[in-house]
Amino acid sequence: MGFNTGLSGLKAATIDLDAIGNNIANGSTIGFKNSRAEFHDLFARSFGGSASKAGNGVIVQTVAQQFNQGNLKPTERNLDLSINGTGFFITRATDGVNYTRQGIFGVNRDGQIVTNTGDFLQGFIADATGAIVPGVLSDLQVGEQFQDPRLTSNVDISFNVDSRETVLATRGTTSEANGVIIANAQAGINNGYTAGSFLLQDVSQTPVVTLATLAVPSVANLSAGAIAAEIAQLGDNNGVISASANTRAKVDVTALPLGGAAAAGSSISINGQAVSLPTVNNVNELATAISNLTGISAAIDAAAPNEIRIFNNTGDDLRVAINNTGVGGGIPVQGATTTSFTNAGAAVNVTDGNTVTVGGELSFQLEEDIQVAAPVLPATISNVFNLPLTYTPFVENDFNPIDQATYNHATQVQIFDSLGNSHNLTLYFVKEPEMTSTPNASDWSMYVLIDGEDVGDPIVPGGTATRSRFSVQFDREGNLVNTNPIVITNWVPVDGNGDPINALQPVNISAGGDVLPLPEPPTSSNFVIDIASSTQFGSPFAVDSLTQNGFGVGRLTDLDVSQEGILFARYTNGQNSILGQLAMANFVNPQGLTPIGKTAWIESIDSGEPVVGAPGTGVLGSVESGSLEEANVDVAEELVNLIIAQRNYQANAKTIQTEDTITQTIINLR
Repeated sequence: MGFNTGLSGLKAATIDLDAIGNNIANGSTIGFKNSRAEFHDLFARSFGGSASKAGNGVIVQTVAQQFNQGNLKPTERNLDLSINGTGFFITRATDGVNYTRQGIFGVNRDGQIVTNTGDFLQGFIADATGAIVPGVLSDLQVGEQFQDPRLTSNVDISFNVDSRETVLATRGTTSEANGVIIANAQAGINNGYTAGSFLLQDVSQTPVVTLATLAVPSVANLSAGAIAAEIAQLGDNNGVISASANTRAKVDVTALPLGGAAAAGSSISINGQAVSLPTVNNVNELATAISNLTGISAAIDAAAPNEIRIFNNTGDDLRVAINNTGVGGGIPVQGATTTSFTNAGAAVNVTDGNTVTVGGELSFQLEEDIQVAAPVLPATISNVFNLPLTYTPFVENDFNPIDQATYNHATQVQIFDSLGNSHNLTLYFVKEPEMTSTPNASDWSMYVLIDGEDVGDPIVPGGTATRSRFSVQFDREGNLVNTNPIVITNWVPVDGNGDPINALQPVNISAGGDVLPLPEPPTSSNFVIDIASSTQFGSPFAVDSLTQNGFGVGRLTDLDVSQEGILFARYTNGQNSILGQLAMANFVNPQGLTPIGKTAWIESIDSGEPVVGAPGTGVLGSVESGSLEEANVDVAEELVNLIIAQRNYQANAKTIQTEDTITQTIINLR
């Protein structure tokens, strides 16, 4: 009986030593789960009798694996995966489905995700849109090594424009060059201007509204230039942008002696600056000499070779005098009402020792919808005013994308055509005057250019692109008034040389190109710009967010796995593509799994059916990418257990030795 008891102890101790030794041997095996020998005692029983109270030894009931969590070791390799919590990776081998905690995965030549033994990792495949198709397990696989490009169909931007910005452009009208004649030529040193006034009127309203009366005082020798300065000052807050003046006179020099003895001692003076007639031999030389005087210029009209036109661009009076010329009756001097000097006022003859004064004329630059009207003047000189004036619209400092002084803000984003070529989309923001048609709103213009080219619809089919401008308005609280998306309908993609390329072309508004939603997938180069979340506050210009959904051709660079087991492919174009989601399994009784080596198990009757799901759902743990689960073996503890098992083995051997000694004593009885 002692032999059997000791022998059972030796067998049990041997199995215990085997289990401990296996634990120690696999201390560095990724995903390994340690085992322990679990013992039961034995008692001999006879039929109908009771068990022997002395016992009959020991038996190893099972060697049970312990599925407690091992340490997670970082590896910095994306396809090294570990499970933080309960569950198993599911792999497909040639002989069936296996379950493992060892997460060393890679990609084979066919793009399939496999273990280091070649088994295929199982999961749920994603469709073309990146949506996971649950329920059916499949081999996870990396698709194409290259990703097709995508045309930009949406640009989403949120920005803040600075409410403190000023309007940069000046828009208005300018009067014709002749303007308002202050006074015509007359004898004497004064130009004859007397007190008067002008009305400034807003013609955008019905009836016309008089904004101000600009009164000009009567001052002796007041020149047109001085009057212009005073009008500009008086009208500064009432729609007058500027007022300017110039003076023009026509002098018929046919009778003047030029050069030689006949001209001895004679001269002609302009504003007190004399030209000696003996020093000039003809009309051309006389015009040149007058042009050399300070503040004066002169020219000869080919149609009237004996008439000299004299100009002063600051609006000062032109005072013309002759001396010692011997011309009886004088020479004609007259002012002008037009650039060509037609319809001039009556000429006044200047005689020796006397002066004829020519007054200047005013021109105005006015804000848009403002006009000068209805002069109130003495009846004696009202005929010298050329009213009503006609005006020509003008814009100063208008938007120009190559001139930073013409726009308040700008930002840029890269977009893509249907062939994957990148292009630069630039948005320019220009502060505008508040529109009377939209009270309590602050107005901005947003201009859109792509690769520096305009993308507005042509005026006629097949024509050149126009400037793409969109009105952007904000209310008193800084919120966008109109949040409707903006559609770009005339973008013709070009190459670096500016030549059109064979990519998708635009569909203009006339052909329904702005009808939303745009087709998906895109059928044209049209795209939407969404600015709905933009604001106007008293803070510097800033772009809060800027995204677009296009991209160029991408080459696969890496794979990544999220905690939920989502398998991503990363490409050189910065895009991610969802390939699928790895599956995990858990069992009611994991210790009932059957180990098959390679740190893997298979299902058994004792383990129960697998419960399959996505990581992080139910009782399944999460997946940690870039780490591996180390063996849950505590080597120090195992070494202590090894000593204990060794002692157990030795003690059981001692039992057999003692039994042998007793038996030998009996044999030796004679």
